[in-house]
Amino acid sequence: MKNILIVCTSNKTRSPMAMEIANKVAREKNAPYFFKSAGVAVIGSHIDDNVVEVLEEIGITTDHTPTHISEYDIDSFDAIHVMTQRQKITLCSYYKEKDIADKVTVLGISDPYYNGIQAYRDCRDSLIEFYRMYIK
Repeated sequence: MKNILIVCTSNKTRSPMAMEIANKVAREKNAPYFFKSAGVAVIGSHIDDNVVEVLEEIGITTDHTPTHISEYDIDSFDAIHVMTQRQKITLCSYYKEKDIADKVTVLGISDPYYNGIQAYRDCRDSLIEFYRMYIK
């Protein structure tokens, strides 16, 4: 089983959406991947309502609770996906003693927050496209 951590800033929008999508794609392909998500700066205790809505549009329900990266053993993950280069820098700084840079992939996914429901759909669709290609 390949364990992958998906990280964004607050673990309320992109990373929980990516985690749910990636796990769904892995199940559909019967692929040995398992995804978790976390944030580098978690505030609050629930994910964005628009994330719930756009995931429900594709048949995914979630009860995700935002999680800070410190709650995971970073060494237990085979790979780490981040949304932006800035998040990679933050994550590598947070774990500077572990030298994780080679494990981190930047997806280049913009934050849809404040940009309306269509931006969330676009984000979702970009994540679906990425994980359909990534998961063998």
